[in-house]
Amino acid sequence: MLKSPEEPGTMSRSHNASIQPDVPDDGNSTLTGIRLYALFAAVFFSTFLMALNGSIISTAIPQITSYFKSLDDIGWYGSAYLVSTCCLQPLAGKFYTHFPIKQTYITFSAVFFIGSVICGSANSSKMLIGGRAVQGIGGAGLLNGAFTTIAAAGPKDRKPTLVGVGMGISTLGSVVGPLIGGAFTQHVSWRWCFYINLPPGGLAVLIISTLSIPEQMEKKPAWVNIKTIITEELDLVGFTLFAPACVMFLLAIIWGGATYPWRSSTIIGLFCGAFGTLIVFIAWIIHKGEKAMIPPNIARKHLVMFGCFTSCFQMGAVLLLSYYLPIWFQVVKNATPTMSGVMILPTAVAQILGAISAGKFVELIGYCTAWALVGCMLSSIGAGLMTTFLPSTGAGPWIGYQILMGIGRGSVIQMPITAIQNLLPAQDVAIASSLVFFFQYLGGAIFLAVGETLFTNGLRSSLRAYAPKIHPQTIINAGASAVRKVVPEADLPSVLLAYDRALVHTFYLALAGSTASFLTSFGMGWKRIPRKAAKKKDEKAVA
Repeated sequence: MLKSPEEPGTMSRSHNASIQPDVPDDGNSTLTGIRLYALFAAVFFSTFLMALNGSIISTAIPQITSYFKSLDDIGWYGSAYLVSTCCLQPLAGKFYTHFPIKQTYITFSAVFFIGSVICGSANSSKMLIGGRAVQGIGGAGLLNGAFTTIAAAGPKDRKPTLVGVGMGISTLGSVVGPLIGGAFTQHVSWRWCFYINLPPGGLAVLIISTLSIPEQMEKKPAWVNIKTIITEELDLVGFTLFAPACVMFLLAIIWGGATYPWRSSTIIGLFCGAFGTLIVFIAWIIHKGEKAMIPPNIARKHLVMFGCFTSCFQMGAVLLLSYYLPIWFQVVKNATPTMSGVMILPTAVAQILGAISAGKFVELIGYCTAWALVGCMLSSIGAGLMTTFLPSTGAGPWIGYQILMGIGRGSVIQMPITAIQNLLPAQDVAIASSLVFFFQYLGGAIFLAVGETLFTNGLRSSLRAYAPKIHPQTIINAGASAVRKVVPEADLPSVLLAYDRALVHTFYLALAGSTASFLTSFGMGWKRIPRKAAKKKDEKAVA
């Protein structure tokens, strides 16, 4: 008799879902060949678009604020998307646990496309902000849905590589977003930063709709017991506590030091409200138990807990460098926005290669933690070397350091998800994955907010030290693209050195994040996942 994949003492948390026994990876339980590759391409191109929309707007914001005359709304264009995506992550995991994967994924995609249309056709700043929030709601289910789909449809011995490539493609969207956004804004219109989602995204949904995606759990049609699912399984009470706590904390992080001083009553009030609501939420999930939106028995697992911390620190470092490294190229190296995108290609290419190599390594060796440690070490060394940047730094160092860092980040960023998909019971995968993705976005928000404070304060102090004749506010107001226009030729070298020093101070935060992820990776444990080589050996022995 085949054993259930459930851990001892673990019971199903759903009235409409029961765990199937382990089955061989064959055509009846997983997809293979062209169907698998088509599904993989469709779901991960959608996640690429989702990640792209987190950063594509950064280079379009100046034109958007000029068009709507809405400089006061500048912070909302990014935060509306980020906040709604974060808040919905745990609930999205519940949806994929209790509803059919394909229909759920298509629904989230539709919401994302609707948000894109609203943004692209916006006739006011408020309409654009609303569209960004709708985009974030839809995007919350795309990343989790992609990996849940691969967990259900992918052959077990190929999941590490599939997850690695998929995560590499997803994070690539964040890296190239500013480049694509700058190209659309400069040559077409900022509205195409949103319309671009529709043609390829629609094709991806069409492909997914034609394929039969297997379920890891037996699920009855949602309409059979929809009332039970909504009232007991989704934990909407927990969501109404979690969402406000998340919103208040993220707004405090995003607004602090930018829109409001850190010591202002607004920021302090948001932090107090967030932590107060969080305490109530924790008490609720302890009371609710396994039916909570974030079941305590999943959150307490070392793999999940430390996987979340590792993802938080590593993704924070990734997004921080993705944002500030192009600024270093544009200001210090006098690169155009488009050229700065070309200059970060070593990171993008190395990241994909690192993800593929790490996936293959796990297939052969079976230990996710080992490669996570290697990836964290490489990304830490790469980030550390970037703190040596000077205006005189040549192409060799900045290309080489990017390659080292890209291989490292591509190797580590996928490992928590790879381990979760292969080591946790099937009914826990979607919820555990949603927690990892939530902490990724949380880490990005925290690191970008702290990085902005470090950069601004560092630039002020560096200008006073290296270019005392130049008023710091003049440089800050000019922005990265106009520094050379507002500075006299004689003072330019000193200003560029000050800018370099301020950016290097920010790079130290990325170094701290990568180092912290190295330490938290140890907590993920050393449990071995099924190895490809071992499986082939067993098959030969049986034959």
